Amino acid sequence: MKHVTLLAPRHTTPALLEWLQEEGLVHVEDAAGRLAEAEDLKRPVLSAEEEDAHVHRLQLVLRAFEELGAARRSLAQSLVSLRTRVGRNERSRVLRQFDYVSIYEQCMAAVDGYQRHQKAVEAARTELESLEFFRTLPFGPPEVRALRRTRAWIGTLPLSAWVGLCADPEAAEVLAFQELWRERRKVHICALALRTDEDRALGILRRHGLSERPVPELEGDLRARLEELRQEVRSRQAARDQCAGQVRQLAQHRRELEIVLGYWQARRARIQAQNRMAQSRRIAVLCGFVRQADLPRLQEGLRSRFAAVSAISRDPKPGDRVPVSLSHSRLLKPMRFLVDMFGLPDYFSFDPTPYLSLSFLVFFGMCFGDVVYGLLLCAVAGYLARKSRGYEGLNNMCMLFFYCGISTVLFGLLTGSWASDLWRPEYLGQGNPIQWLKERTAVLDPLEKAVGMLLACLGLGVASQFYGLILKGYGLLRRGDLWGAVFDVGLWLLAIPAFLGVASALFVELPGRVFRAALAVLILAGIGLVLTQGRQEKNVFARIVTGLVSLYGITGSYGCMSFVADVLSYSRLLALGLTTTVVGMSFNVVAGLVREVPWAGLVLFAVVVAVGHLFNFAVSIIGSFVHPARLIFLEFFNRFYELGGVRFTPLSLDTETVIVES
Repeated sequence: MKHVTLLAPRHTTPALLEWLQEEGLVHVEDAAGRLAEAEDLKRPVLSAEEEDAHVHRLQLVLRAFEELGAARRSLAQSLVSLRTRVGRNERSRVLRQFDYVSIYEQCMAAVDGYQRHQKAVEAARTELESLEFFRTLPFGPPEVRALRRTRAWIGTLPLSAWVGLCADPEAAEVLAFQELWRERRKVHICALALRTDEDRALGILRRHGLSERPVPELEGDLRARLEELRQEVRSRQAARDQCAGQVRQLAQHRRELEIVLGYWQARRARIQAQNRMAQSRRIAVLCGFVRQADLPRLQEGLRSRFAAVSAISRDPKPGDRVPVSLSHSRLLKPMRFLVDMFGLPDYFSFDPTPYLSLSFLVFFGMCFGDVVYGLLLCAVAGYLARKSRGYEGLNNMCMLFFYCGISTVLFGLLTGSWASDLWRPEYLGQGNPIQWLKERTAVLDPLEKAVGMLLACLGLGVASQFYGLILKGYGLLRRGDLWGAVFDVGLWLLAIPAFLGVASALFVELPGRVFRAALAVLILAGIGLVLTQGRQEKNVFARIVTGLVSLYGITGSYGCMSFVADVLSYSRLLALGLTTTVVGMSFNVVAGLVREVPWAGLVLFAVVVAVGHLFNFAVSIIGSFVHPARLIFLEFFNRFYELGGVRFTPLSLDTETVIVES
């Protein structure tokens, strides 16, 4: 990245920003904040009310398309929210010819009609539900409301409460009640009491948990009113569906509306960029960042179009909030999805994508290793990747899972897992092709050699921790911090192997010379860590205390207990791999049992195998992604990764709605 400062005559600012937006080269930062000490430079205060109004209207229309099911979306768009890709020629044609105002007015009128009719339908259905309750009674609401000397309650009781009410002597003294009908474990009742006993009767009914039904205010015939409400529901639904049809018809203009929305969003972004500039009566200052490869193009464009504009470029300085733009080869690009999930690295650090790729794929393959599952994952991910071409983020995710599928197949071949143990003769017959392949490719069985696999996983954890420490040292050297690399990394690279050597003496017998050498290195490295890990403290006593505490891992760059805890976390690789295998074996056992059923045995066998392994595939793939990601993000990144990167977002015609292609 290069930091650029553009000095332009104030009257050229609109044209300059428009050109910069078309080129999409400069990530604009807050020049007014950077140059706050200059009293003659002020921040422009431009209004974007017109742009906001257009954006709001267009978003209302597109939201109406979504809510009323009028939006036609591709498979990729149904998975995540994706931006519309549009060429510059199409964009110019739409902006020149398409007037969205009439579409907006028609859509809002249809939406208002839809909502009005829907509210009427809901109100009519509510009244219908209330009146339907009284339709089965020998009397109607007018008769109930006409009572003068007695008070009537109509409602519902739980069956147990109804039994209690019938056995209540006080209720029998004050109330006359009758069961109307039962529905599941609820009893609908009608109860009567004299007006003089109304309060006492109401207390009894409440004590037994009566849920009272309010008596509707109905003067005419009940059945006539019910038929009238049913007719109203039908007519209102037809009118509502007609309004929804109008919206669906308008949805054929969805693409044009998104293009127009992108235009107004881009105009708003240009105004916001201008408000981040600093200006005096005659001069305007724009500050930002540009990719180093794009700097010559920017300078050439300014010379040819804006001769009065001066451009000053320099390298970023520590303290600058430098945006980050990661670029990789086509093969490595899908792995960037993991970095995007966690957060971008600080600009002055380094891109971890090349260093985590192999580790993550190995971890995933160990957790999910199965040939059949891997082939299925490759097929699904490859199909989705093909459908999502042109949508970088989604395509990267799909290609990442495609790579994971390849790793799954490789580890499945090594462990002999084909839909767990479906290769066995009792399932597919003696000498079946899968058994033949398994016998020639499998080199280890995690179930039979679980302890060895556990040690391999822990060894992988040790290697991963050393790898992270080496990367930490690499990052410090890139920053020019030689002593930090020596004290915070070099000493730990001596202390941890020595610590492992001394600790291993508790489990295995080491040669005396080896043990004494490991102990001596541990003591010397420990002394060095105690003296250096608190070097930022001014007080000598505080330095020593901080150094001692850092040996454990509470403070400082690392720690012995942090190392042990992180390494033990890698045992989850074995646990998840065994879980996937054992669950699959369980389904195979069930399938083998139902195979003995006469006539339908083979069909039942195929159904159980297909459904069971699809379930295992869907459930296991979640853990097989989450836990390796956890090992990368927590146990690996914690050693060296520095967050804080800001994504490089140049002022351009691209918005959250559309991507404008050249």
